[in-house]
Amino acid sequence: MTVDSITYSLLQLGHAILGFIDLGGIVMYPLFACCLCMLWLVSRALFSEVDLAPGVSTPQTRPDWLNQRLNLLALRLAQRQQYADLQGVRLLAMVAPLLGLLGTVSGMIAMFDAGANYGFHDPAVISAGISMAMVTTQTGLFVGLSGVLLAFFWQRKLNHVQGVKYVGACHAK
Repeated sequence: MTVDSITYSLLQLGHAILGFIDLGGIVMYPLFACCLCMLWLVSRALFSEVDLAPGVSTPQTRPDWLNQRLNLLALRLAQRQQYADLQGVRLLAMVAPLLGLLGTVSGMIAMFDAGANYGFHDPAVISAGISMAMVTTQTGLFVGLSGVLLAFFWQRKLNHVQGVKYVGACHAK
């Protein structure tokens, strides 16, 4: 594949995404922003630079107990940030279906408005509003369900790390 074909494919993908967003109406923009924020929070957790491994190399100029305390403090700070980002993902996962419902109501209002102006005898007039309603509902449910699943597995990972840390602290005493 050449660079031109890759660029062309990316442009086509961008146009398809923008066409899908336009099909759903104005509510799709906050849904898309919600999805991007959720991906950003998850990517911060996946690609964070804090090492949660207990065997971190530390300078030997400090006493061993001080190194253990500093490692524990760094672990707690990293976990606090992870829990804060997890709460953000949970919030966005809760808001996305509500935005989809708002888009459904907007699509139905557009359908009835078009029906009042042009009559209900033309199926194209009615189908545009129904299409807007269904696209936003589908997108809101997809983003919300993805966020709930991400939050579930992320919470399990954090609980596992917390359990390992607790067991390690019990054995150290």
